Amino acid sequence: MAEQQINSQIQTNNEELTNTITLHDIIRMVIANWYWFVLSTVCCLCAAYYYLASTPKIYSRTATILVKDSRKGGDVDLTAFSDLAGFQNRRNVDNEVFILQSRRLMTNVVKQLNLTVNYSVSDGLRRRDLYGQAPIDVKFINDNDNQSLAMEITPIDDDKIRLSEFKDQFVTKHESRSVITAAYGDTIPTPVGQVVVQKSLYMAPDYIGVPIRVTKSSLGRTTNAYRAAVKSDVANKQASVVTISMNNTVPRRAEDVINTLIEAYNEDAIEDKRRVSVATGKFIKARLDVIGRELGDVDRNIEDIKKDNRMVDITSEAARSVSESSRYKTEGLSLENQINVAEYIRTYLNDPKNVGELIPAMAAAGTNTAIAKQIEDYNSAILRREKLLENSSERSPVIQDLDNLLAAVRRSIISSLDSNISTLEIQRDAMRKEETQANIRISTMPSQEKVILGITRQQKIKEELFLYLLNKQEENQLNYAVAESNSRSIDYAYGSNAPVSPRPMMILGIALIVGLAIPFGLLYLIGMLDTTIRGRKDIEDNVNAPFLGDIPYHEGGGKAGIVVRETGRDALSEAFRILRSNMTFMSVSAGTDIRTILFTSSDPHAGKTFVATNLAMTLAMAGKRVLLIDLDLRRHALSSQLGHSNSKTGITSYLAGTVSDVESMIQNSGFHQNLDVIYAGVQPPNPAEMLLSDKLDKLIAEMRGRYDYVFLDSTPAMSVADAIITDRLADLCIYIVREGVLDRRQLPDIERLYREKKLHNMCIVLNSTRARRHGYGYGYGYGYGYGYGYGYGDDYKEVSYRKRIKLFFRSLAHKVKR
Repeated sequence: MAEQQINSQIQTNNEELTNTITLHDIIRMVIANWYWFVLSTVCCLCAAYYYLASTPKIYSRTATILVKDSRKGGDVDLTAFSDLAGFQNRRNVDNEVFILQSRRLMTNVVKQLNLTVNYSVSDGLRRRDLYGQAPIDVKFINDNDNQSLAMEITPIDDDKIRLSEFKDQFVTKHESRSVITAAYGDTIPTPVGQVVVQKSLYMAPDYIGVPIRVTKSSLGRTTNAYRAAVKSDVANKQASVVTISMNNTVPRRAEDVINTLIEAYNEDAIEDKRRVSVATGKFIKARLDVIGRELGDVDRNIEDIKKDNRMVDITSEAARSVSESSRYKTEGLSLENQINVAEYIRTYLNDPKNVGELIPAMAAAGTNTAIAKQIEDYNSAILRREKLLENSSERSPVIQDLDNLLAAVRRSIISSLDSNISTLEIQRDAMRKEETQANIRISTMPSQEKVILGITRQQKIKEELFLYLLNKQEENQLNYAVAESNSRSIDYAYGSNAPVSPRPMMILGIALIVGLAIPFGLLYLIGMLDTTIRGRKDIEDNVNAPFLGDIPYHEGGGKAGIVVRETGRDALSEAFRILRSNMTFMSVSAGTDIRTILFTSSDPHAGKTFVATNLAMTLAMAGKRVLLIDLDLRRHALSSQLGHSNSKTGITSYLAGTVSDVESMIQNSGFHQNLDVIYAGVQPPNPAEMLLSDKLDKLIAEMRGRYDYVFLDSTPAMSVADAIITDRLADLCIYIVREGVLDRRQLPDIERLYREKKLHNMCIVLNSTRARRHGYGYGYGYGYGYGYGYGYGDDYKEVSYRKRIKLFFRSLAHKVKR
């Protein structure tokens, strides 16, 4: 009971140690496989060096611009009609970022900088770009934006060049190998089209004989490449600052692309504004023409009205008409009074009663001057006559002459009055007519005023609109002249002279890490893909058969596969001694004396012959007489190993009846006096039927009486039926399982053999196990120099570290599966 507890505790400790990988294990595993780690690290570092030496250095350049975003406090430009609703030009920084990344702008940049053509020379493992410093300038006569081509131009001397290595999608191999020699400035016909090569200011003697690679890419491909390389981002969502960055092998090219892109963006924005100004100017001009014509029509209407009505101003004309009407009325009344006075005097003079009477003075006041003079003379004559009558009579000649004179004057006055009345009547009628015309003009004045007011109103509107358009035309011309961009450059393209990639320290560090990780990864992958038996635990987890012991891995056997030594203190000798001791325990557990032992396995490479011969040798060295019988009648593994593969006195001859003397079959092994061997003999055509012979039973029974142990080296139990057949002769069946060879998927078959008792008193021996540090063994975990001072020597160091690798990665795989 105590022994079982001790064994259980040992097994538990072993399992815990197996699943626990310490830093010490990893270090020893690395030390054991240092050459793989060194080789992997050196290869990765060499690859990293080649990458650094062949990869062009990448430089970064960044520019910053401020976009005038109306939402974020930027300046807002107004068009000519900014005071009208719907004419305000508002911008958004996100939209401007998309414009900066547009294909149209980048196409303009590519064309302006001629980025489709590239010049380079070989510089060690990498090629050096000659952007901005190319010693030659190539012009393509038959330029095509969709064409991609390449060639090499080698300056021969100061006047000659050589063109070769032509490449194009339409160039044949023969044409690509052609070599053309020409002079600078010549139009050179080449397989890729006509070209003209000129010297540049950067031509130097160093370029003589140096091939210059000239490549021309299509416009679309180049544009897409630079669009992908140039990044535009909003630096802060709260601001309208945009950063434009680009990585390139040539810092100057990155700066030129970014700065040219900003200039193209600014010019495009200015051109957009100017296009608006031009369209606005055309509209204003057209409207000015129309309104000018309409204003001219209005002016002509006013002119026609004034001409037709003979007026200058409606107000003055109204005042004048009213004044004239009043004047005409007054003058008419005056003429009427004069006519009445004249008629009165005429009536007065025509009345006989008034002959000799004075004409009233008031009558003379209402006549003209001539009549008034006549009346005055007539009155004077009357007064003189009256004075004369006072001194004379009416018959006086003087009186009579005076009467005749008065009569003549009276008639003259009457005649003058008649003429004056007629004249006054004509004047009166004319005045009345003029008064009537003035009254008519006064009556039509409101209608004319209404018409003129309407026309004047239209004239005023047209004039105001005309003046407004003239003002906006001047503003529009001013906007065109002072049009500005939507952005303001904060920083032009700048950057550090140190490359951003590749970073040597980072690349070398990654290479070092990868170089160390590759062996780990490969070994881990090998461990993951390895489905073979990895140790005692795999057997104990899947097979209930007793575990007899394990045999350490051994590279290269001794003579005839015998590796144990009588005084050996190595691991193999100790392992077989432990196996010998465990066989004794098997005798106790079986309750019978174990004399005949059968050795079999699942496959022919499990090492059953190796285990059988060395275990037999161990027993022989312990004073036991052991007989080895080769019952592998098919391969004769034991007989071949001992150099008697076709012995004429083998077991097959005995079973076939050709040999009847048993002593003639038994031969000493030559390794120890207590170890004898019966070889297989000639290969029979029917091995299975021959093993069923009763002679074999009799032979084994006889040998059991003569030897302490009889070892039967049989065939693999999973391959042929020979082992199952010969199991009837065995007291103990040792089933050999080789670590690293047997597939774990075959363990259920071994369990089935044990459970169905097809092999008598079956136990398992694990062969070719790898040595482990203290506590890692499966059955011999406390022996072989790590408990008793037994050393492995050089083989131990080499083998144990390899096994540690497998244990390490098996533990990792186990954790991953969990």
